[in-house]
Amino acid sequence: MEDSEKDQRQEEETMRKRCTDNCPGIPERGLTTQTFERSGSPVRVTIRQIPAAVCPVCHEAYIDRETGRQIDLLLEPFHGKHKQVPPLPPAEVAIDFQEAVAALKAA
Repeated sequence: MEDSEKDQRQEEETMRKRCTDNCPGIPERGLTTQTFERSGSPVRVTIRQIPAAVCPVCHEAYIDRETGRQIDLLLEPFHGKHKQVPPLPPAEVAIDFQEAVAALKAA
């Protein structure tokens, strides 16, 4: 079995089996867009094409730990780390998740 097949199988095994208690939906593999704002930071960051398990009923999106870590890395230049917020001018930033992660891996 190739590494990509193993990764896909592992991802399917860790996907949520049910949405929330109030929703009967079963999340399916998909993509989502999320906007992040941090108190004290004037920068609003929208990340598109985030791999997630998305409920077809209520549209709630669930991301795995590795994707969450990658999002943290993408947000750090704009929102800082811990209590240190970088001094940036107000801005709205749009990031394509898959392109940005590929660029991080290539660096």
